[in-house]
Amino acid sequence: MIYQEYEQESRLLIQKTLKTMLARIPKQYDNEYLEYQKDLKLKHLLQINLIAQIAYAFYSIADWYVLADVGQLAIATKLLYTIIVSIITLYLFKYHRKIEIFDLVLPCSIIGASALWFYLVNLSASPNVTIYIYSSLVFVLLANLSIQVRFLPALIVSFTITIIGFVGVYYAIDGAFEQFVLYLLSYMPILVFSLVMSWVSTYKSRSIFLHHKLDSFNRQTLEMMAHTDMLTGIDNRRYFERRAKNTISDHANNEQPISLLMLDIDHFKAINDTYGHDVGDEVLKKMSDVCKTVLRSNDLFARYGGEEFIALLPHTPQENAYLIAERLRQKIEKSPIIVQGHGPIYFTASIGVTLIDYDKYTFNDAIKQADIALYVAKSAGRNLVMKAS
Repeated sequence: MIYQEYEQESRLLIQKTLKTMLARIPKQYDNEYLEYQKDLKLKHLLQINLIAQIAYAFYSIADWYVLADVGQLAIATKLLYTIIVSIITLYLFKYHRKIEIFDLVLPCSIIGASALWFYLVNLSASPNVTIYIYSSLVFVLLANLSIQVRFLPALIVSFTITIIGFVGVYYAIDGAFEQFVLYLLSYMPILVFSLVMSWVSTYKSRSIFLHHKLDSFNRQTLEMMAHTDMLTGIDNRRYFERRAKNTISDHANNEQPISLLMLDIDHFKAINDTYGHDVGDEVLKKMSDVCKTVLRSNDLFARYGGEEFIALLPHTPQENAYLIAERLRQKIEKSPIIVQGHGPIYFTASIGVTLIDYDKYTFNDAIKQADIALYVAKSAGRNLVMKAS
């Protein structure tokens, strides 16, 4: 029941988050989000990084023609830069496979690439510099479009590239005001566009993850509803029977003893008639809780129907099962529910015990034997434990 409450709270939190413009990942899911993105995008980011490094190296061909006086230096430095960044990229992919780091490799390398490019531009005395500076617009565009996981790095990268670009352009045009304004007017739309696209991309990543998480909760809920008694939170009859048959089969192969208990709350109809069905529901939940405190972790326990419960006790001969049933009976009769206006309401249970004989009985036969023992306990005065003969 605690897990169900946690799951419900988590589902409501995710639904609330999806309704906001930010769709920020709740803190408790941050690591899971990063792992999800890692599985989804790590190899893709590696490919994009390596392709971008190769493209940057080929960019030096344009430098060769446009900035002829520094063409050889441009080719040498860009090839060296490409090799160093590619080695770092491959190293991080192999030994530090963290998506939050890998998502920044290309943007950070673009920061370095833009600084190197403006350095070469400012070294050149080519008359083409005043036109060539506009090709630098691609740096902020590619850097922002490459960010897939978180948006904040896009703002930091954009700010850094913008400072490098403005300083580089200012010195490249010798502080010509009109040319600088023209560059600024060309740069700002690209900056805004790339930031918007980065926001959309990272928002989509967060939204897809949150919907994936919500779908996961919904699937878990459906699975739980298929095998859980929703009132008590324990297994329902169908799921118990499936698990019990597998457990019995394993024990039969290993020739291990296994016993079955049938439990029924005494005078349950009278409780409902006297106090109402809400109190009856509380009795059922109390019965479940008490039994769970006595039964072992490897025992199977379920609500079988109405006020009837069932337990399968692996590795347990009938005599030991009888002792466990007796402890259950005593614990139940000493565990009242507290109802406002009525005080403590005590209740008892009758229990039938049988050893499952693999040679004589099927699973259904064993249930019938335990049910007969339960009927004998009821007939003998209730609040009793009876063994099947």
